[in-house]
Amino acid sequence: MKEIKFSPVTRLSGLLSIDVFVEGKTVVDARVKGNQYRGFEQMLVGRDIRDAPYFTERICGICSFAHATASNYALDTIFAEDVPVQGQLLRNIMLGLEFVQNHIRHFYAFGLPDYIELPPGLPYQGPVVDRRFGPQLNQRLVGDYVESFGIAARAHEAQTIFGGKAPHQHGMVHGGVAVTPAADKILHAQGLAREIQGFITSRLLPDTELLAEYYPDYYEIGTSPRRLLSFGLFRIGEGIDLVWKAGSVQDETFTAGIDHDLIKEDVASSWYENVAGELSPTDLVVPDPYREDAYTFVKAVHYERLPYEVGPLARLVINKGYRRGPSTMDRIIARSLEVKEIIDLILGWLALLTPSAPVLKRNETPVQKETLGMTDAPRGALLHQAIVEEGLINRYGIITPTMWNFSPLNLYQSHGPGEAALIGTIIEDPDNPVEIGRIVRAFDPCLSCGTHLIRLKQDRDKNT
Repeated sequence: MKEIKFSPVTRLSGLLSIDVFVEGKTVVDARVKGNQYRGFEQMLVGRDIRDAPYFTERICGICSFAHATASNYALDTIFAEDVPVQGQLLRNIMLGLEFVQNHIRHFYAFGLPDYIELPPGLPYQGPVVDRRFGPQLNQRLVGDYVESFGIAARAHEAQTIFGGKAPHQHGMVHGGVAVTPAADKILHAQGLAREIQGFITSRLLPDTELLAEYYPDYYEIGTSPRRLLSFGLFRIGEGIDLVWKAGSVQDETFTAGIDHDLIKEDVASSWYENVAGELSPTDLVVPDPYREDAYTFVKAVHYERLPYEVGPLARLVINKGYRRGPSTMDRIIARSLEVKEIIDLILGWLALLTPSAPVLKRNETPVQKETLGMTDAPRGALLHQAIVEEGLINRYGIITPTMWNFSPLNLYQSHGPGEAALIGTIIEDPDNPVEIGRIVRAFDPCLSCGTHLIRLKQDRDKNT
């Protein structure tokens, strides 16, 4: 058996390494390693619950609006707030724009360099292996690659119109949003959204079709068990009505809704003090980076004791009845199809905004001690859960999409989706294992979110 170390995995957020074990040319085992610990849950203990959105959105600069959304959903519950419809629309617009900038950036900046040959001087490209496009098509894709950076920036620009800044916005608050937009701001956002829509229609979707045409074997590479999950996306109307529904798929069986009590973690293979059995999201554990029987800071996450894949493919299967996958190419296609739908939704929501309508309705006194905020982020299901005492955070738990997709071997001896997708892969050239990078990047990993200061305060005090 031969071990291949793929480290670090570039063109993603955070520190990720892959170890695969090969017999002949076939991967028979895999270890996905999250190599950083950040401790946001510990940072929040003792703070005012209203601080949570501003801390947690700094977990990641790519999906900061998603963390702010999940955290504010939790605050809406704890303060028993009924967010006005215009506030809901603005939240959805800001969150939707985050999906847009992420998906465009992922396809072109993170994923496409594995399939095309970039001109000399452009960074983040390894050896030129298995490139199938001729010079003319390659040149077209390189041109779209370069143009995509400006288009993704337009989405961030539109976010700042309503959020004040991007990333790490100030526009979402518990009870709604902070500012009613003026007519000129709405028109500005509409202009940016139409420009993005044009790029998606004329560039991104045709480029995705081209990639699938030239790499059809990737419908069979990076396959994993058909277990998919989504918390749903975009709240609108009274209660918690969702534009895209929540649910799970196991093989061909769809189950509507998610029972959050069935979501558990464990640290059987993770660098924490070994705690036997299942953990709830708000159970805090102490990091132990020297544990010899562990290999990652990412905790294993499971639903009804099974790992589930989350992300655009899960949403496409659950909401649109997509039949293929999971595979590497299905994950890429799902992201491109999704971004087209989301930019269309955003333009529809922008047309419904009224400058004079109320956008905020808030209460100042918490009415309950436990709360939960669930949404989907660009990469998949995102959960924020808090236990509060007299307005201060007693416990705070976060389960991110990358924790779902890159869960390590769990206490039930099941691999997470990322590891499962690697196992069984044929590596044509062990010296240039391009298959590993393509499979892993199709999940759009973000280890900044997946791994949550190695030393806690009491350890620092001992050394002062």
